[in-house]
Amino acid sequence: MRWSDLIRLSLQNLWRRKTRSVLTMIGVMIGTASIVVMVSIGIGINQGQIDALRESGQLTTIELYSNLYYMGNGGSMGGNSTVMVDEETTVKEQKFDQAMLRKIASIKHVVAATPMVDIYQFQLRTGKYVSYNSLTAISPDALGALDIQLSEGNGFSANSGDTIEIILGAGSLMNFRNEKSRTQNWDEAPDIDWLNAKYTVTYSDWSNTDSDGNPKTYEFKAKVVGLIPDSGSQSSYRMFTNIDAIQRLIAKNKAAFKNSDIKTDQFPNGSVRVDDYMNVTEVQRAIRMLGLNAWSQMEWIEQMQEQTRSLQLMLGGIGAVAMLVAAISIMNTMLMSIYERTREIGVMKVLGCRMSSIGWMFLSEAGFIGLGGGITGLLFSYGVGALVNLVLSTQGAMAGFRSVIPPYLAIGALGFAVLVGMLAGFYPSQRAMRLSALAAIRTE
Repeated sequence: MRWSDLIRLSLQNLWRRKTRSVLTMIGVMIGTASIVVMVSIGIGINQGQIDALRESGQLTTIELYSNLYYMGNGGSMGGNSTVMVDEETTVKEQKFDQAMLRKIASIKHVVAATPMVDIYQFQLRTGKYVSYNSLTAISPDALGALDIQLSEGNGFSANSGDTIEIILGAGSLMNFRNEKSRTQNWDEAPDIDWLNAKYTVTYSDWSNTDSDGNPKTYEFKAKVVGLIPDSGSQSSYRMFTNIDAIQRLIAKNKAAFKNSDIKTDQFPNGSVRVDDYMNVTEVQRAIRMLGLNAWSQMEWIEQMQEQTRSLQLMLGGIGAVAMLVAAISIMNTMLMSIYERTREIGVMKVLGCRMSSIGWMFLSEAGFIGLGGGITGLLFSYGVGALVNLVLSTQGAMAGFRSVIPPYLAIGALGFAVLVGMLAGFYPSQRAMRLSALAAIRTE
């Protein structure tokens, strides 16, 4: 019997008993839809978190930090500080300086690398307003590569002289306050012409205080050269300055900064931008192998994915119960079909039909039931998923909770439905093959 004849005969047999076939397919449809919808919600939760981090730019960012900046090269309690590469590998921590920065910048997939020094002793003042936000010193050429876009201003200049150039994030504007005012609206920035106002940076030397405990202060000229729009990223809440200019300022005013903990030969922190979030883990390991501590959101993502996989298994298991019931229904339908077609099976054997063809005929029927139920179940899943997303889109608190059906899930669910159908039809097909031809013919 040719495969075309086998398929045609199987479809004809299902059509002859279409009511029973459709009811059995509905069981497969419910089982398939249960699995797909349950698993798609787990995938959606995972994907929602990844998309949120990707939009903010944090997913392709690696944060660097140095313990030696604070402890010195000897490490804590006279020992050597180490960096854990993985659970089995540790290396000696190295100093985060310009040489280390160049090594990191040369790693494959690294788009940009910059030191980040948070300076807390500086206060930015303009008129009656002052901000106690820390200044974050970065490399001037790293702005574009770190995706720090300006809504106004031209950014750092090539030669700022003795003026400290500053870029303000939209979120940092609300931290300027009038020290003489008892009321402060923290939800609204003061009315200041940010790019044209006059600024000073005040440095407080707390190691040199007067009899009243007030620190000696030093003032430096400052200028705002750019504004960062509110994009939800960390950069929109910071105040950036040029690290090269800060190092020149410290070198030129050694007396003022002699007791400062700001170092000019190394950095406490840094940031690395990677070309794609899929390469972050590889780059992070390479940085750790150089002897520098590195952390990224991918570590949190991997932990979350591990939890999501457990959730998906649990949700998929609930759906699998419905599929098990559908498999039993398929087996029952095929056994009933054998009892009804016993004489037909006997005639086929007498006419010389091969045993394997008879077995494949029943397997094909079971497979078509699984295929039909899988297709309708998949279509039903897309409908349910769209409805879930429509309802949850109006719920701000559950914005990350959604249904996502990727192609591999759809194809896998369809293949699984066919496989379940054929497995359920295996025993009935073997039973049909073992029927005695003479006994089958005598059956009324």
